Parts: sequence; structure tokens; C-alpha cells
Amino acid sequence: MGDKFTLSLTILLTGFAVVFAVLLILIGIIKAYGTVVFNIQNKKREKKASRNADLPKVEREEPVQAVAEEPEVDDNELIAVISAAVYSVCSSSKVRIKSIRKSPSRGSAWRSAGLSDNVRPF
Repeated sequence: MGDKFTLSLTILLTGFAVVFAVLLILIGIIKAYGTVVFNIQNKKREKKASRNADLPKVEREEPVQAVAEEPEVDDNELIAVISAAVYSVCSSSKVRIKSIRKSPSRGSAWRSAGLSDNVRPF
């Protein structure tokens, strides 16, 4: 019985040692890969910066940002709808709307999608 116990304990400890050794090797590989990719990206940025530094200010490359075209919306209709909603909620004659601004986004697109999915009626 004692022989089986020591064999089981030896196999268990060997298994733990192998698993942790493999995990440490994987951590090392992932860290090395990350540093290689980081260095490659920095070299590309440095090349672009040095290439732009030689040119006069007018000829330098500027990053192009994609601008999504928004359809034209009649602001008067939007203001009327928003003010009607505020008056219906507050139901007080002392309410005065001074300005209407778009509120900043409070999260990622994933958060918004999750919220809209979870609050949708059945």
C-alpha cells in the first residue's frame, strides 16, 4: 500500500511540475513575441517620422481620418421633438430649455449593443 501511495504522489508532483514548466515556457514565448512586434511597430513609426521630418511643412504626410458623412437633419424638428419630450416629462410651466447638446459617449460600442439588447422589450 505504501508503494502505491509513493508512486501516486510521484506521478502527481511530476504532473504539476510539467504543467507549470510548460506554462512558464508559454509565458516566455508570448512576452518575446510581444516585444518583437512592439519593436517592429516602433521602427515603422520612426521611419515615417524621419521621412516626414525631411520634408517642408506643406509636403508632410498628414494622417487621414475617415469621416462618416451624416445625413442632413432638420435641426428645427429635432429641437421641437426634444423640447416636447422635456416638457412632457417635467410637466411644469417653469421649465426653460437654454441649449441642446449631444452628450459624450459613455462607453464602447460593445457596451451600447449590450445595453440595447438587454433593455429591449420582449
